[in-house]
Formats: sequence, structure tokens, C-alpha cells
Amino acid sequence: MKKNQIQGIINDFIDYRGYENPIHHFWLKEKLEINLISGKINYLEEDSFTEFYKHKRKWFMGRVKKLKGKLADFQEAKVIVFGAKEKIFIEYKDKTFEKERIYEDFGREIKKLKDAIKKLKPINISKNKI
Repeated sequence: MKKNQIQGIINDFIDYRGYENPIHHFWLKEKLEINLISGKINYLEEDSFTEFYKHKRKWFMGRVKKLKGKLADFQEAKVIVFGAKEKIFIEYKDKTFEKERIYEDFGREIKKLKDAIKKLKPINISKNKI
């Protein structure tokens, strides 16, 4: 596996199933960290976030295998998620690669919109003014 393929893996990892990422709807209050090599997850509980990142890890492992890479060549490969940010960090053959993505907090924006609609005053339409 070539070093330049690692950046492609990182880009695809960030985009992989991004539309399904629970961060679109929930702000992650506690840090989630997953080791992509061992599969070890540091997080409070098993929930939709951990399930989602288990799927992403499985994709990562398959991609490395498809590119004929060796896990022994990776010094580190991990993902850290907190708030609305996802960051992947890979150290491969003594070179560091990383990328982060901040997801839109759609859930919070929808709540703001609903609150704004509630504050609107109704319009009185009288029959005489038509």
C-alpha cells in the first residue's frame, strides 16, 4: 500500500455514510474515541454513535485489505468524535495523516426555527378589508 493512498482512505472515511451520521441530529456531549486497528471504543455506553462508528471501522478494515495494506504498517489509526466534530488521525509508516469534519447541527437549527414560528403573531384578517 502506498502512502498517498492513505489520504484517499481518510477522505473516503470522512464521507462514508455521512448522511446517516447521528451527529446530524445530536450533539455528542462526551468524547467518543475508537481505535480503528483494535476496535477498542472509549465511550460511556453502546448507542447509535458506537454502532455507526463500528460500521465505519469495518469499512476501513475492508479498504486497507482491498488496497493490499498491512495493519502492522500502521502505528496508529483512530477517530475522535465530540460535539459536531469528527476527526480521523492515522500514522502510517512514520507519516501522519489527519482530517476533520464539522457536521451541521440540524437538530438544533430545526428547534430554533420551530421556536421562531411559535413567536410569530397571528395576522387578523377582517372581512371588511378584503
